[in-house]
Amino acid sequence: MNAQELMTGSVFSIDPNRELAVAVQLMVDHGFRHLPIIEGGSVRSVLTALGIINGIVNNGINALREPVVKYGSGKFLTVSHNDDAVTVVRKMLDVGVDHALVLKGSELVGIVTERDVINKMPEQSFMSYRVHEVANRNPVRIGEDYSLVSAMEVMVRHGIRHLLITDQDRLLGIMTVKDVLRYVVRYYKLRGQVDLNIAVSRLMSHNPVTIDSAASLVDAIRLMRRNNLGSLPIVETGRLMGIITEHDVVKSMVK
Repeated sequence: MNAQELMTGSVFSIDPNRELAVAVQLMVDHGFRHLPIIEGGSVRSVLTALGIINGIVNNGINALREPVVKYGSGKFLTVSHNDDAVTVVRKMLDVGVDHALVLKGSELVGIVTERDVINKMPEQSFMSYRVHEVANRNPVRIGEDYSLVSAMEVMVRHGIRHLLITDQDRLLGIMTVKDVLRYVVRYYKLRGQVDLNIAVSRLMSHNPVTIDSAASLVDAIRLMRRNNLGSLPIVETGRLMGIITEHDVVKSMVK
């Protein structure tokens, strides 16, 4: 399998001078977390969901009125359309990014994300691990009374896209960057302002899909695929024991 077979085709991009709010709406409408910023036919930077959240944390809702180029990241990876898929994964891990832009010559033809890797790579590409062998056993967690802006700060500080909401060791819900962006753009369009002080309990997904630590990694992959999820909290006898994310799964390919 090569990068072209692995990638999401019909990649969306945006002009550097468009408002950030336009980019957020585009990402929410199409369900993705990465948006290449193109200028003069070349990729200038990449806007990510976490980068948008960082911009709002630092500059408030006024960030949505500013040009996307202010919030794009120059840290991105390009690969050739005929690069081997495992080579692409290794490059992503080496560079420390969760996506790769796929070029055919100088033309941007697609993007490979961690979700593409999980959804399209054959199951035998992943090592025969149990969930507890690759999962994060000490995930970041917050209480349900946290404000949205405080939760966003936690996401940015730890560089995470999935935030567990707990009451001691009891899992109450999970909030993702997509939940945040969906809320922000909805109320920005309705009112021109967004209340960032609402409690995360109003945004989180209740009763998230979970997995047992003794389950196989392939079981986790199948569950992620079936439910289109980027993470699975690990719960045993009602207690939160950790989390396994797309990144954890992808890393297992090259251990």
